Amino acid sequence: MSDSLLPHNATEEERALEAVLREAFALPVLLREVWNPDNCPAELLPWLAGAFSVDDWDPGWSDEAKRNAIRQAFSVHQKKGTVGAVKQAVAAAGYGDATVVERHGWETYDGSFLFDGAITYDEPDHWAEYRVYLSRPITVEQAAQVREILKSTAPARCHLKGLFYEQALNLYDARITYDGQFTHGVA
Repeated sequence: MSDSLLPHNATEEERALEAVLREAFALPVLLREVWNPDNCPAELLPWLAGAFSVDDWDPGWSDEAKRNAIRQAFSVHQKKGTVGAVKQAVAAAGYGDATVVERHGWETYDGSFLFDGAITYDEPDHWAEYRVYLSRPITVEQAAQVREILKSTAPARCHLKGLFYEQALNLYDARITYDGQFTHGVA
């Protein structure tokens, strides 16, 4: 018995197409492996991200960052529009822990703040504005990626007032040149 499903009057092109497709379909594909971000082959991760509705994707991320973004996608979608979702999405993309500050400038004089220069007397932010403080320095290009992540996970009514990082970026030892790649703590 023949392995062909084609009728006896099939054309040469149809038989050639069947031969090519037989080879393609003979590859061992385990659906459990493909749908698992930990076991999925790296070249299939973009399609898996699309299937999991990952909002922000960068082909330049490491494989581990891509897998982590896919793993966290469901949880981010569950909490989308909350501070927790913003923190989780930023961490999943590999930018570390983020601190989200809402209503900046609405501090009270109850002794809970140190007046060490970190807080200035300024017009308070609007209720719908927020600031994000990252734990490590980022480049201008990475800041654009973080802004896209924030745009897709933060509540639509809120506006990003500033993106800051607190860790020292430049030790002024000539390793970093001022070529526009980095900023001075505000991205």
